[in-house]
Amino acid sequence: MTVKFKLANLLKLADEIKDKQLRKKVKDTLKDPGMSHGELSKKYKPCDLKEAPASIQFHHTYDSGLVEHTYAVTKMSMSVSETLESVYGMDIDRDSLIAAALLHDIGKLWGMKKGSAGWGPTGLTLDHTMAGTSELYAREFPEKVLHIVASHFGENGPTPPQTIEALIFHTIDNMDAVIGTNRQENLINLLLKQQ
Repeated sequence: MTVKFKLANLLKLADEIKDKQLRKKVKDTLKDPGMSHGELSKKYKPCDLKEAPASIQFHHTYDSGLVEHTYAVTKMSMSVSETLESVYGMDIDRDSLIAAALLHDIGKLWGMKKGSAGWGPTGLTLDHTMAGTSELYAREFPEKVLHIVASHFGENGPTPPQTIEALIFHTIDNMDAVIGTNRQENLINLLLKQQ
């Protein structure tokens, strides 16, 4: 599967963040997602964001799938927040929503590695949401961004969404994962039928 989105596309979306400090933190994290925790940072080196799949077995499992998924959920988050503001007059913290969308899966970079047989786990025992939220906490991101990232699994996760931004993001992230999986499976089935 060919992915047309690159790290530069994510950095351009980060330019939509009006708060200069938050924008800089997001861009710095995207450019250098290394883990801040001393012991863990020695043991787990992040894989390259530009190459990483969004997951090993579920959605966007191909090279650069994480960038594609991140781009899609960020664009959808921006569109949905704009619609909710204009139709319902809701006050959406778009800066926090965009920041969290761009960084929600950053913890996956320490949980995957590419080997001769393809992508596999590194052995990191922390879930990607926990690892990513911890890293963003260490980098002093605002609580609202931390909450959106921590709650992106939704109601059944350890931190259910408690803000409109968190609810928007969980819904969009889940939808894109399902669409990505179906799209991938349909393409695979199409290729198999052609053989």
